[in-house]
Amino acid sequence: MHDLVVDDAVIVTMNARRDVVRGWIAIDAGEVAALGEGPTPPARERVDACGGIVHPGFLSTHQHSMDAPARGAAGDARDFFDWLFGVYYATVLGHSAADAGRATALTAADLARAGITTVVDCWGVGGVGTRRADECLAASVRAAADSGLRWIVAPMVSDRLPPGWDRLLEDFPVAAADLVCPTGVAQGFAERAFDLATGRVEVWGSVELPEMAGDTLLTGIEALVRARGAGFTTHLCASEPGAVDVTGERAVARLERHGLLRRGTVGAHLVFADADDRVALARGGVGAAHCPAATMLLGGSSSPLGALRDAGIAIGLGLDNATLNATADMGAEVRQALMFDRVAGTGVVRATAHQVFAHATIDGARAIGREDTLGSLEPGKRADLVLVDTAGPHIGPMGDPLLTLVWQTTVADIRLVLVDGEPVHGQVARIRRW
Repeated sequence: MHDLVVDDAVIVTMNARRDVVRGWIAIDAGEVAALGEGPTPPARERVDACGGIVHPGFLSTHQHSMDAPARGAAGDARDFFDWLFGVYYATVLGHSAADAGRATALTAADLARAGITTVVDCWGVGGVGTRRADECLAASVRAAADSGLRWIVAPMVSDRLPPGWDRLLEDFPVAAADLVCPTGVAQGFAERAFDLATGRVEVWGSVELPEMAGDTLLTGIEALVRARGAGFTTHLCASEPGAVDVTGERAVARLERHGLLRRGTVGAHLVFADADDRVALARGGVGAAHCPAATMLLGGSSSPLGALRDAGIAIGLGLDNATLNATADMGAEVRQALMFDRVAGTGVVRATAHQVFAHATIDGARAIGREDTLGSLEPGKRADLVLVDTAGPHIGPMGDPLLTLVWQTTVADIRLVLVDGEPVHGQVARIRRW
């Protein structure tokens, strides 16, 4: 007898064959045990999907939780530094531990209701090395653990300002000491963070930008994540100046020199990666986090999606900052990615709805090095799934269920979200015992 069965469902598996199963999915000990058509097997608990669609939990491969309290604050068009210092840092530098915990809880609620079951959270409140930063990180991890979501916390550290930033800071209430700290302090903070991992919360290494990390810090972070068997993530080639280090070395080549171009490394944005960069990223097995909504809101005029796809790089989608993408809606992000690619694409051909939905699920799992356990509904994988109600008048007639998910359903149609077979959002009263 299974622990749980979801029946009368249209199951979009996202397996290698992209099978769609019209029937049931069984869960045991937090894993998908079986799925099939025909008679429903016995189980201790049952969810009646009422003909709705079940799909794998979404993955947000690049996000920032700490500016959630200011979501919706950026009402005017801003350049990057005006947003970074005047909105993002203006928010997070004032956080207490209670504020950080609340920001994480707000993010978690947004993620769960949107069917996002795994998130890579590039975490930061500034002031690395201070008691405030330590307490904020601990509070965030506690809130992430309480959410039940699969949460990767990647505390960002930096030990040098990029050229010209000291002059930029003169126009904002932000000091260099808020952004960078001595190398040993940064490494110590990153190392202590690993001791906070608990339950479904794990810790990765991160530097905010490669140009904000000296060689000694990159060497230390690489050794740390290798020793811990952890991943690494950073904003990579997110700006034209940032694609090249202060020495003139390409940022991607520099990470490769430090052993950080490998499976389990995720580069966020990659808008200004060149052809050689993309070849190196694909060769190393690095994942890309594409953030279309945030890129467009900050004035980005070119979508890297097609060029990254053409290079064979594993691509996930990321919701990025709440102050740039307040709705935390992965379905909307899929549509944004498609539209951005259609009008400003860089690839040989434009992406399809099927391909971009894969970026939100199985390809996102591949991008973070977890395709063996996440991203699709197959026996032996973790039971992270989303039940979507398709009874609304805005849905139908339903032909291809994946196209229905991309073009017709909304966050309001999500009825149940499970992580490891446990509900993290939805109408759990619909689970009933047999």
